[in-house]
Amino acid sequence: MKVRIFVFLVMVVFCSIIAQELQTPDDPLEPIDLFTQQFNNSPDSKPLVSFDDYKTLVEKVEKHRAARMINLETFEKMSEAEDVVILDARAEDLYKRSHIKGAVNLPFTKFTQRNLKRLIPNPETKILIYCNNNIQNDPIHFASKIALPMNNQPLMLALNIPTYINLYGYGYKNVYELNDVIDAFKSMNDASYIQFEGTSMPKK
Repeated sequence: MKVRIFVFLVMVVFCSIIAQELQTPDDPLEPIDLFTQQFNNSPDSKPLVSFDDYKTLVEKVEKHRAARMINLETFEKMSEAEDVVILDARAEDLYKRSHIKGAVNLPFTKFTQRNLKRLIPNPETKILIYCNNNIQNDPIHFASKIALPMNNQPLMLALNIPTYINLYGYGYKNVYELNDVIDAFKSMNDASYIQFEGTSMPKK
């Protein structure tokens, strides 16, 4: 009995080795993994954070973004074209409950070269972005990111800006940002207006 068990285990190990040898690497993102592994360890035990790098990137993005702010009409027309991605960078649970019809989700906290490459393989793809601050009359799914400092002057902390900056930094420069407000209440009552979909949306 012991001999049979031993032979069986040997065969399992042997088959596993053969399977690994026959398997050909087909992951096109392997170079990204190698790159991130190379730079993942800090040589001086300090966090891999550079505010100077971020400031330099913001300076590059500022003019680029200014020319790519679009109104709702343009946003809708662009979204109808082929090979266009409407990107929702909110948390996954909020996205599932309600989002602009046709939008895909990658939470901002999951932005990495690999994740973006998986979702949008071609960096030349036209990407349309929006965030909570573009939507009114739906504070449950789209709570505005606004801070109220001591001087009572509201501070806008819209997700669109870091989303745009990071997309640009990762090589996605064909980005357009919605510079208009969508009325969620109107969307619920006007079929000709831009629509939302999700688990919280009523079936039509």
